[in-house]
Amino acid sequence: MVNTATSLPGTPPPYVNAVRNFFDHQYATHPRYWWQGDNRYSLEPSQHTPFNALVLQIAARRRPGRALDLGAGEGADAIRLAKLGYQVDAVEISPVACRKIERFARAENVKVHVHNDSILDVALPHASYDLVLFNGSLHYTREKNAVLARATAASAPGAVHALALFSTATPLSAEHTAVPVFPEPEGGTVEQYYRNWDILLLAYDRDQAEHSHPGFEPHAHSYIKLIARRPEGTR
Repeated sequence: MVNTATSLPGTPPPYVNAVRNFFDHQYATHPRYWWQGDNRYSLEPSQHTPFNALVLQIAARRRPGRALDLGAGEGADAIRLAKLGYQVDAVEISPVACRKIERFARAENVKVHVHNDSILDVALPHASYDLVLFNGSLHYTREKNAVLARATAASAPGAVHALALFSTATPLSAEHTAVPVFPEPEGGTVEQYYRNWDILLLAYDRDQAEHSHPGFEPHAHSYIKLIARRPEGTR
């Protein structure tokens, strides 16, 4: 059952409802909005983009522990980690997506603990997670540093964070005016947040053609791809 009682007290910013409503519609309209290829649950790194391949390799090398997928979408990342033996908490703002995560996880014979909540205020256990993902979710959040600080407080020493988010190197397409989006400048506050961590990957993917969104015309995005390991004693 989807956990709907995980948020902390407080009023979310007004844009949060707009994000939820947009993705509820998309997830209800399309059988799959993300990860439409047959590789979606593959554990073979060569079946994935370089960023997702490296996340998969890092996860496979580590002893399976607890993983946190913040902004889980339809659950492809979470399901792959569960297949690797991780205990996975998937946080997703869209209740439609949460139901799809549970259904897709059952079809793959794995368990994912689903939390229907915003990444801004979901209640997270202290110092618990060995791997934290923000794969395409942080650019829908204006308060990035606050979210990163909460994710760090929930991370164990030596935990790995993996982030992929829109950068400002490519202007957003007209289609993305339908949902609040907050891209990050290259070298900006997100990267500065991790300046004392061990950087495993920092890449700028500029002007990448995007064809995966149903109902959108082909367009381009630029991304910041960052994977970092938390050393002992860091914030």
